[in-house]
Amino acid sequence: MPAQKGKLVLLKADLTGASPQVFTTLAGLRTTTWTINGEDVDVTTKDDNGWQQRLAGAGVRSLNVSAGGVFQDSVGEETVRQWAFNQSINLFEITFENGDRLECAFQISNYERTGDHDGAETYSLTLNSHGTPVYVAI
Repeated sequence: MPAQKGKLVLLKADLTGASPQVFTTLAGLRTTTWTINGEDVDVTTKDDNGWQQRLAGAGVRSLNVSAGGVFQDSVGEETVRQWAFNQSINLFEITFENGDRLECAFQISNYERTGDHDGAETYSLTLNSHGTPVYVAI
């Protein structure tokens, strides 16, 4: 895979709940990180000569997204803030420069706003997956 520009990774959300989904960019991003987590399930027995054995495909898996940036309008900030207060689960989409996208329902587990006296107010948030993510490669 050739190198891609990080500035073209976008965090979007379905704001209407209509079918089909319509994803809207929530805010200007400066950083985006996504992590796939998986629990190990140890199935080692005395017959394994002291070498640990794992059960493939078992255990709980999750996807976490951390993002930060600058809100471009109050609608995006109000939406994210309300979802964080409500601890609601909403459909999000991450798009990449090459057209690939990752869709999943997430809950906002952390939301933070900060601002310096001589700069723009910024935000950071953490999304934790709810259900199975779908990665669409273009």
